[in-house]
Amino acid sequence: MVWFLLSLLSAVILYVEAVRKGMPIKRWVFAGLMCGPGAWYLFNVHHRRAWLRSQVTTYCIWKA
Repeated sequence: MVWFLLSLLSAVILYVEAVRKGMPIKRWVFAGLMCGPGAWYLFNVHHRRAWLRSQVTTYCIWKA
């Protein structure tokens, strides 16, 4: 019962954060329901990686 309540709370929190950070909402609400609080760590890693991918890398230029 406690895990079910934690999962619902996690889904609500991830919904709010996904809306706030512009991430896919359905995916993170479902992850919150299935994984509970553990999905929060996955969300933060995914957001960080997406942010790093969006940055322009001008400091390293590969030459052949």
